[in-house]
Amino acid sequence: MSVEVTIRLRSIEQHIRRRHGTDRLPTPREGFVIRRYAGQVINYIKRRWPVDTGTSRDRWTYEIFADVGELSITIENPMYYAEYVHYAGGTPDDQLWLTLTQEAFQVYKDALNQDVAREIDKTERALQERSRRRPEQPIDVGLMDLIRNPDLADIFGEVFGG
Repeated sequence: MSVEVTIRLRSIEQHIRRRHGTDRLPTPREGFVIRRYAGQVINYIKRRWPVDTGTSRDRWTYEIFADVGELSITIENPMYYAEYVHYAGGTPDDQLWLTLTQEAFQVYKDALNQDVAREIDKTERALQERSRRRPEQPIDVGLMDLIRNPDLADIFGEVFGG
């Protein structure tokens, strides 16, 4: 049976709400920071996962779920015996997968929240500056503008909700 833990990123949701004034989706750059830390969490788990063949260790994955006002990371190991893996001397009832996933997130939680908050602040400053410069003009962003200037993707997503 596979194992799965979903971690809700409430601190990040709240920071977006506080700085933006309402809920919004994370921008691509904010999502990049979240993915980077999710990868570090997975690596932390893999480094501590007991290994006979390495099959279950290599199956650890993550997925980020982002909706307006709801942001989470799901950590999963789909290997059918992952829930029974334990350290030598332990028993299958020890639930190593649960202990390790929680421990790994706690190790990176503060840095994740700080780095994403810093990126959210950058996005919000850019939005405020842009609205100060041209408050009466609608933002006209075409596909080629997004390709040439990836920074506009943040503005595009903010204005058009996606």
